[in-house]
Amino acid sequence: MHLKRFLPILVAAFLAVSVVYLDMNLLPKASGAANVTLHVAYPDTLDESTVTDQLAFQMLAAEGIHVTPTYYSYAPLAYESLISGQQDIVYDESAGPYGIGGVQQQTTCVGGYQLAGSFIAIAGGGITSPSQLIGKTAEDSGPGTVSRFLNEYWFKEAGIQINENTQESGSVFLKAGLEDYNLVSDLEKGVVQEIVVDSFILFDLQGPSVNNTADGGPFHVIFYSPDNILDTCYVVRDSWLTNPSNQQVLVEFLAAIYQAQRIFISNPAAFVPYAQRFLPYSPLRELENASVSYPANFTYWPYGEYNLQGDQNVSLKFQNTIQFFMEAGVLSSPVQNDSVKPYGIVNKYFELKALQSLGPYDYPDEPWVNANFTSDIHSWVPSWMGG
Repeated sequence: MHLKRFLPILVAAFLAVSVVYLDMNLLPKASGAANVTLHVAYPDTLDESTVTDQLAFQMLAAEGIHVTPTYYSYAPLAYESLISGQQDIVYDESAGPYGIGGVQQQTTCVGGYQLAGSFIAIAGGGITSPSQLIGKTAEDSGPGTVSRFLNEYWFKEAGIQINENTQESGSVFLKAGLEDYNLVSDLEKGVVQEIVVDSFILFDLQGPSVNNTADGGPFHVIFYSPDNILDTCYVVRDSWLTNPSNQQVLVEFLAAIYQAQRIFISNPAAFVPYAQRFLPYSPLRELENASVSYPANFTYWPYGEYNLQGDQNVSLKFQNTIQFFMEAGVLSSPVQNDSVKPYGIVNKYFELKALQSLGPYDYPDEPWVNANFTSDIHSWVPSWMGG
């Protein structure tokens, strides 16, 4: 049963002014072909970056696939839970499948939807250049996380020494922190001078009421995530993937994930009330900005990561990713995709089957779908996927 037949029902539900969330009664009932529980883990708390998956879980429940999500406070823990057999699928930000940490596990990245990295580095106290952070403290999510990899990469690219032990005059001290909002608090208090956070946090630091010296500002973005690497993915154990039934469940899971992206990209106004149900403490303005900026900047992305073309093709991006990890200092030598058998570190087959089941998708007529955006889509997206 293809998930694309759910779209008219879901869109109609979203367009109703009174709808805040999707009641399960609005969704088609399971066909009986599947009745399984899928354990899916995330590397941090639920936020704007992953709240769209909640809609995918509702669609999967209508198919008889019941998702039990788990949210960890530290990215490597999520990946370790997969290795130990506690989880079936993990949204990975630890780069574990690439052998970070020196161990090449029998796992495979099978899809993802954030085409561009969602992380940014924000400096406080009026700092506008990386060199001004020498002798000061930068805070991220700690060793083994994508935010730490990014800090290591950015400062090495800028020719600036880093250390993970203490604050000293000739380098930037990389300190391990907690969640986004804890990092923001440390920045505002002057405990640290740079933080790596999800890009939606920027909206909370804009405007004269907060972007001032009294609150630790002025704040400036000094680094953006590179958009030519694969820094997150949905990953599974190869032993789990060898089961044909699990392969079919995986295809349905990925199809639901991409369908959810398509629904919210086409209906940004519907995203806000839906996200509010799951993120009641997130400022309304933050959700409103994410509903538009995330699709416009390819953080919400409807075509997957591994079946694109041009400079977004998976072979080139895999090579760029390995180079990124080497420059960050977390890989000592190149790693080949086929070094993990039989599926590789990255495998595009299951994502391809999911996209084929959905059919093409065309972007809506929104102000941010401008000439440059359209040119990028035509360059990256094969014609059979839409545009």
